[in-house]
This record gives sequence, structure tokens and C-alpha cells, in this order.
Amino acid sequence: MRRLAILGSTGSIGTSTLDVVRAHPERLSVVALAAGRNRDLLKVQCETFRPRSVSVGSKEDADWLRSNLSYQPELHWGDEGLLACALHPEANTVVAAIVGSLGLASTEAALRAGRRVCVANKESLVVGGALMHEAALAGGGELLPVDSEHAALHQLLNGRDPLTIREIRITASGGPFRDWPLARIQAATIEEALNHPTWKMGPKITIDSATLMNKGLEVIEASVLFGLHADQVAVTVHPQSQVHAMVGFHDGSYQLQVCANDMKLPIQYCLLYPDKLPGPVLPYPWDEARAWTFEAPDLDRFPCLGLAFEALRAGGTAPALLNAANEVAVAAFLQGRLGFWDIQACNRDTLDRIPAMPLGSLAQVLDADQAARRHAEGWVQART
Repeated sequence: MRRLAILGSTGSIGTSTLDVVRAHPERLSVVALAAGRNRDLLKVQCETFRPRSVSVGSKEDADWLRSNLSYQPELHWGDEGLLACALHPEANTVVAAIVGSLGLASTEAALRAGRRVCVANKESLVVGGALMHEAALAGGGELLPVDSEHAALHQLLNGRDPLTIREIRITASGGPFRDWPLARIQAATIEEALNHPTWKMGPKITIDSATLMNKGLEVIEASVLFGLHADQVAVTVHPQSQVHAMVGFHDGSYQLQVCANDMKLPIQYCLLYPDKLPGPVLPYPWDEARAWTFEAPDLDRFPCLGLAFEALRAGGTAPALLNAANEVAVAAFLQGRLGFWDIQACNRDTLDRIPAMPLGSLAQVLDADQAARRHAEGWVQART
């Protein structure tokens, strides 16, 4: 039995994870749920799954839950609450779906405690990937990727001799601006950037998809997860989002992973690995007529993807700097304090102005994160 602690239970990954739990009650149970400010949905989840431990963003929300739940779980809040859920003694599997760098410490702690960690929080690997591997080795934890592209790569690469791999390719939908000219992209509004053609996601990741920063972070994540250098990782734009990843071999052949664009599939893969069982998503309908298209990304129109490759090649704390600056810039854009094109400019300036250092500890990563946030916030304030 996989006994789950779900960090970020009210987000899109968390709610999809609970759908998978409903489909496999004999294999999956919930012992801990952690969320941010959506206490109303968390209350419904608690009443449905009856977790023993629950965490919210603030003490006020914890007190509200205590007064409104029909039973009394352990109630926690803030960063300590995330750790309490991740390290709950009955949990053997942690779904790490907290958006941004907030999930870094809880992911590392769960790996060091020997848990299977299903990582949907790509920032944990982007900013501290080597440290996550070190924690898994030290504690006997297991790291499995929830991102559809990385779950696809895990299936394609599992058991393969690394020496046979020439390259891997992850696919990108291209976002809402795939066909837009540069001038129109530069003037994009918040509403336009949030109108993703394929996926329904939270606002931050949707903006990252519009800039292709999300795909850039996935490039860094793939390099970390599978031990590949930057020249072995590529991106292909595939608007239909049916092929999720490809592996190219030295003989010139490729293998592709195909499935419906439903996050419940990679979530179930991670939770039940190595078993593949029927679940809440129907098999791929091969008899329906369709066309797939593939094209190269345009780095002039989507420079954030190029910045991610630069950070990957620089190594050390460079990915942490880029991730932190991007979080600040995207938040400022969603608040109406920056224009869409300013996001890449803020990221560029932060990478140029703050030198990357060798990666040594979690504390060092957090210091780099804070330095980049201070710089990026100063850059934003100078333009507002």
C-alpha cells in the first residue's frame, strides 16, 4: 500500500493525484495533505480522505479548519507544516507539488527520510538537483518525476545503457503565442498569456508556458534526473501534446512515448511504479484521424528557453538564480507591474549581474535564491 503525503493538494497536480487515489483504493491511501490558502477545497478533501495530518499556509487557516472539520487531524501551518506532512511516520510516498522554491526543503527532507518522492515541483530539481540526488542516496529515498515529459523519459530510459543514448527531446506545446510575431508577443496582456491552448494549469506555470521558461526549467530538470549534459537535451515544439518525449540513439533511431495529455497518467505511473494498471484515463484512441506536427523553438521570440540552456551550462547556482528571478518577474507581470517582455529582460539581467557559484549545500542554494530575488525585485521597482 502506498500511503501518501500530498504537498500542494488543492492545486492541479494535487487534485489529479486524488483522482488517481479514488481509482485505486486498494493500492493508495492518503495520510497527509498540505495546501496553501484554499482552505475551502482543503476542507472538502479532508472530509473525503480523512488524512491524519493536515497543513495550511497560516495559523488562522489552521484554526478555521479546526473549527469546521467533522474530525480532528493533526493541524500544522507554514514551512514547518510542510515538513510535518512530508515526514509523517505513516507516509511512504510524498507527492511534491508545491509551486516554486517553497517546496525545496520538504522534498529534500522526504528523500533523506527514505520516502518515494513523486516530484511535480520542478524547482526542487532545477535549483538543487545534485543535492536532491545526494539526499536520496543518503536516506535511501526514491525520486520519480511527475512532469509528463520526464515521466515519459523515465519510461523510455529505464534499464537503458546510457552509452547508447545520443540525445533526448522533450516536447513543448508552444504556448498561446506559438504563431505570434515578435512585436505582438512583446505587447501581450495578462489575459492573453493565461489563455493556454492545451493545458489548464495555475497562473505561474501558465505564464512560464507562454514564455517557454517552463520548458527551459524542464530542460534543466531532465539533465539533472538522467545525468545528461546540455548538448544531449533538446526541445521540439509539438502543439498537439500527444508525443511527450523522444530518445535518440547513436544508430540514428528514435523511440517516442505517446499518451493522452492528461496529468493523471504520469501521476499514476509514479505512484504505482513499476506496475501499469487500468486507471482514470482511457487508452490512447489510435483509430481516430489526427495529424501531428513538429518544429524547432524560436529563441528570438522565446529567449527564456535560451536563458535556461545558459544556466544549465553555467551550472552551480545559476539555475537557482534564474528560477528565483523568474518567479519574481512572473509575479510582477501578473500584478500588472511589468510587461510580458520584461520577464525575459529581468531574468537576463539577473543572470548577467549575479555570478554563479559552485553548488555546495542547501543553505547556499537558498542564499542564491534570496540574492536573485532581491536583485530582481529591485529591477522591477526601478521600472514601476
